[in-house]
Amino acid sequence: IYLSLNSLTINHIKMKKLIFLTFTLLSISFAFSQSFEVLQIKVNDASMKNDYEKYEAMWANAHEEIHKKGNKVGWFFFKVVPNSNNPDNQKADFDYVILNFYKDDDARKAGWGVELNDAFVRKANYGKMKSSEVRRLLSLRPDKMKTEWKNYIITGLDATVDTGGDPKIGNRVRYIGVKALNDDYENYEMKWFKNGHNQDIISGRRLAWYFNKVLSSSESADKSITHAIFERFNPNSSPTQQTEPTFEQEMMWKHGGASREFIEYCTLELINFRSAMQ
Repeated sequence: IYLSLNSLTINHIKMKKLIFLTFTLLSISFAFSQSFEVLQIKVNDASMKNDYEKYEAMWANAHEEIHKKGNKVGWFFFKVVPNSNNPDNQKADFDYVILNFYKDDDARKAGWGVELNDAFVRKANYGKMKSSEVRRLLSLRPDKMKTEWKNYIITGLDATVDTGGDPKIGNRVRYIGVKALNDDYENYEMKWFKNGHNQDIISGRRLAWYFNKVLSSSESADKSITHAIFERFNPNSSPTQQTEPTFEQEMMWKHGGASREFIEYCTLELINFRSAMQ
């Protein structure tokens, strides 16, 4: 099984043309050519973060109803947390990340397919949240909570197999926003670095790796970011023994590393989600 992992990965992806996006933090399968939405949110007033998370929890129930309409099929809400292995290894000018997934590209372009208003949100939260709390949260519009939003539309280019299991609150993911420095960058990721990620999966150190390309972004977004990597590591893995790299490995790491620049990087923790496949 281990010897055939790379061919298994290729066949699984190319023959079925399906992946489980975001480290099986999702239970949505979807084609590589399909795009999805990444929202980065910054709450400038730290005292409002608790209310902002409650605000999104209210919207989680609305997303559940939106998914029944058929256009949008998944919503995942993360917060930025310190990296347990290296607390100082963070470079992200945002506090939260939302991922929105759609039935297909046409559905994404068509929108959510519902009329979004306070009445819709109240109805979606009936029996799930106190009406007084819903009213309070609806009065706390994002602008009142001093939030800033950045929007990216990205599409999957490649991935390893995913051994992470079903999505659970508390799952942690490593996010990297990348700037491609030359035309060879994508090949280095997919034809060299991916091999190392597969070896990490075999050793139990890594659970999944996803490589994506930015298709478009909002005016407020960082325009230097061309690609986005999501990866998930096994928090219970044993330390791996380091071996002396070969000359080929040294050269590939050197030139592969020179093909990219990490603009953003942080650890994300899943704190809420809704999926049409739940």
